Amino acid sequence: MTDPMEYDLVVIGSGPGGQKAAIAAAKLGNRVAMVEKGNMLGGVCVNTGTIPSKTLREAVLYLTGMNQRELYGASYRVKENITPADLLARTQHVITKEIEVVRSQLLRNRVELLVGVGSFVDEHTILVEDSSRGDKMTITARFVVIATGTLPARPAGVSFDSHRVLDSDGILDLTSIPTTMVVVGAGVIGIEYASMFAALGPKGHRRREEDVDAGLLRPRGHRIASIPSTRSGGHFPIR
Repeated sequence: MTDPMEYDLVVIGSGPGGQKAAIAAAKLGNRVAMVEKGNMLGGVCVNTGTIPSKTLREAVLYLTGMNQRELYGASYRVKENITPADLLARTQHVITKEIEVVRSQLLRNRVELLVGVGSFVDEHTILVEDSSRGDKMTITARFVVIATGTLPARPAGVSFDSHRVLDSDGILDLTSIPTTMVVVGAGVIGIEYASMFAALGPKGHRRREEDVDAGLLRPRGHRIASIPSTRSGGHFPIR
């Protein structure tokens, strides 16, 4: 490896927090680098979280005809047999555009993007490894911002196989629309995906989300028996 490259600030992670820190420091005249894995520019927000889920939601609303049913009737659908490919084509298009927006913002503000996984050698030295290309480099920084984001919770004792049992990040990797689904967790993400898949379901099938904690949606001091979703045929028991 060559001598370490020197920076005033290194940001590990390229999500919204990392972007703002890097760009703000660069605007003040600092030499800034951002370290991110090759397939995750933009962080969870762009690749598996907020933007994909909202795009998926809009695709579901459009293809199922949910927003037009007051005009055309309860049975109206834009497409009868919706596949993951129909949904993911729209989602991937938006993800690609958003990644280019992030890349352009970093370039315009003279933030150097280093592809790889960052790990500390010492408090001012970071090793950046890109296993896909076998590249390694060492960089130093006066200051380091760790903005690596979060991962979905995976309870101990639950076997995630990315087919029958998966976390919220794995939704975009489904190869078929399931006929039944149980969503464990009734926070914002759980309710969002439960509603989407309830709308996608074939006639005569209902998605049930059983034995879930109301999470962020539980009013303080109250216990809600259920939240029916009459538009989509879903049912949301909450305890």
